[in-house]
Amino acid sequence: MFVNTRKKYTPKTLDEFVFSDEKTKELATAYASGEMELPLILHGVSGGGKSLLQRLIPNAIEGREASVQVVKCADLKTADDIHDLYGRNKQFNRLYRDEGQRFNYIIIEEFLFTNKRLIDAFKIELDKTLGTDLTIISTNRFDMVDDAIVSRSEPLEIHPCEPHVFFPHAKKMFEAENVQIDDAHLLKCLEVTHMKDADNRKYYSAIDAMFRKI
Repeated sequence: MFVNTRKKYTPKTLDEFVFSDEKTKELATAYASGEMELPLILHGVSGGGKSLLQRLIPNAIEGREASVQVVKCADLKTADDIHDLYGRNKQFNRLYRDEGQRFNYIIIEEFLFTNKRLIDAFKIELDKTLGTDLTIISTNRFDMVDDAIVSRSEPLEIHPCEPHVFFPHAKKMFEAENVQIDDAHLLKCLEVTHMKDADNRKYYSAIDAMFRKI
């Protein structure tokens, strides 16, 4: 039996997202209310769901698929690139704001600025667009994010789930495929996977392998 569980069962809404702990869920839910305006910095090791949350939070705020701009930090090479990004965001999203979107959304992946001119340009744009644009950043190098950027933002560390936390989501996959699975066996598989590599994506790979044995 062949199932691509990551494609088929990756959470499609914030309500489906598997949070590693209540603190993370609480802050993400607060952002989903649309009342939090500070830029959000999602940081932590790979495999916790940072990139997924970057997309689910705007959708949760809007109650539908939001219009967002996604850019990799490495593509922002000059201060003009940063100013142009926020300028384009206003022009592109003006129509969507007219349709009732709460924010203009900018998603920056793999965030890391070390150049002072880039950092200064980014700070200027964060200050200018507070309340109209919501910038959501993801990074594996939070320790290298400039303090002035952190002070303007809300940092949220995203951890991969412990096996017992991911278990209910894994169990639902087997139920959806009408496959009986022993709970103890499934949990043991998740525990072994987590011990080898704490990464939510590895859970999906392990479950795919379980399906292939059926």
